[in-house]
Amino acid sequence: MKIVNKKRISFFLISLYGGGGEKVVLDLAKGFVDDGFEVDLLLFSRKGSLESYIDKRINIIDLNVSRIFFSLFPIIKYIRKEKPVAILGTSEHANIVLILAKVFSFTQTKVLVRVGMTFSDLFKNYNKKRDKLIPFLIKMLYPYSDKIIANSQNVARDIKKVSKISQNKIQVIYNSKFISEIIKKSKEGDWFFDKNKKTILAVGRLEIQKDFKTLIEAFDLVQKEINSQLIVLGDGGQREYLEKIVEEKGLLDKVFLADFTQNPYFYMKNSDVLVSTSLWEGFSNVLVEAGILGLPIIATDCGSGTRELLAPNTDLDNQLEKGNIEYVEYGVLVAKQDKENTAKAIINILQNEGISKKYSEKIKQRTSIFEAGNIIKEYKKLF
Repeated sequence: MKIVNKKRISFFLISLYGGGGEKVVLDLAKGFVDDGFEVDLLLFSRKGSLESYIDKRINIIDLNVSRIFFSLFPIIKYIRKEKPVAILGTSEHANIVLILAKVFSFTQTKVLVRVGMTFSDLFKNYNKKRDKLIPFLIKMLYPYSDKIIANSQNVARDIKKVSKISQNKIQVIYNSKFISEIIKKSKEGDWFFDKNKKTILAVGRLEIQKDFKTLIEAFDLVQKEINSQLIVLGDGGQREYLEKIVEEKGLLDKVFLADFTQNPYFYMKNSDVLVSTSLWEGFSNVLVEAGILGLPIIATDCGSGTRELLAPNTDLDNQLEKGNIEYVEYGVLVAKQDKENTAKAIINILQNEGISKKYSEKIKQRTSIFEAGNIIKEYKKLF
């Protein structure tokens, strides 16, 4: 076998659309550049809003193929020629291709597959016939990777439970954040909203997973008691559906479905509380970024990284039932699809400066561990 290039690392992405996993990979790539590595980014498609987010020092390689599976052959060729110390993917399709490339390239390059969501939730969403094979391929091929990177303890436990993959194959490494850059960007922008209103912020794709319907319904209860506004940053397939709900409830002057932005940090800096009503998550980038800026957090206890972030010293398998609120160490947990208690939690945060200030300081302390330099060190231990 040929000796690998210990100062070159590679990443493979399907596209550059604004998903959390893609952003994590681009942050990792930048972190390795800062650490002195040569970094290659292999792309199936160069389309997407994150293209401008790529660090200019990263070498972009357009695979120029018509189907994802066809990426296998140019990736094998690339690995044999460049011999990176490791190559990492973050979606199930990318990961399957990378593992096959490892098998057929006969090199020492390590293949790291990142998993950002529990398999239990992921497999539920495979409704198309062509996707039914994916869970089988994951269970069959993932053990041939060099390491499976879970972004939370809960994701790691779920991988083992659902796929029967050995615990030794799985490593928990949190998502990396450039804290100083986030703080700097939070000061850049113009506020076009009413400064006299309390601002509730939500960030994420307008899809079923994020359950913005429940958030809008909760906000409808909040705004009847507090002079407030709701800003949702994101785009997606549910935009028209959500716009209709906003109109029907007469909230057009109080709920703003803004587009995806490269700089959500400015909005986080200028809001009063961040609310996540997700039905499922891996380990939310948005919650970590909001926490870095000291924004108090209310989030659904959706059986994944949310409890791990906000209540790390509790039973991570616990999940709130509807009708309950839990004021935990670093934020507030509510049950999924519970508009009444979500509204109660928001009102309590907005009306009680002492609680808001306490959670602001606590979550900043908690999120300091996600500094990119610390995370890069964890990855380097794998090769």
